[in-house]
Amino acid sequence: MSLQRNFRVGGVSTTAVVLLFALAPLSMCRIAAAQEGEPEPAETIEEIVVYGYKSIVQLHLELYKAEDAVFDLFNSLNSDDEFDIHCYKEAPTGSHIKERVCKTNYFRELIGEATRHSLLIGWPYVHPVAEIKQKDELLRKEMEALVAERPELLNVLSEYSDAKQVYDSERQKRCEGRVFICRK
Repeated sequence: MSLQRNFRVGGVSTTAVVLLFALAPLSMCRIAAAQEGEPEPAETIEEIVVYGYKSIVQLHLELYKAEDAVFDLFNSLNSDDEFDIHCYKEAPTGSHIKERVCKTNYFRELIGEATRHSLLIGWPYVHPVAEIKQKDELLRKEMEALVAERPELLNVLSEYSDAKQVYDSERQKRCEGRVFICRK
């Protein structure tokens, strides 16, 4: 996966616009000359490539898109809707800062059921660990079977893996030695 872009934002784009308007009359003359029947000179046009790097935020968004593609395809292929995985923003208990979380339907249902049960009956909350572990094992088997059967799922998993590897390596390279905020 390449970290190159064919354009840049900021001062370079302003320069490009100015050059475009400055060279526009020259290209108009060439077009007019070509229309008059004059042969066009056989000069080669140079290609200018501008290299730019994606920010950590852009790489992180690409990682989220790749992850969403995996979950969307898996949700459409799996045999049971309780195995569907959905991602959304949620603030953890004691915080107002939302984080991206991905949960299966069965996880949300089992946690909700345990919470309702403890609130209605007044018993202490009992986390459904055993049921979740059992369903997790069934989910793992379902995923393995679908990856073996469906090459398109393997392809999106490979794209996700590539995006994760690029994000992790770039984050490590750019944020080395920083403790708090790292956005380059």
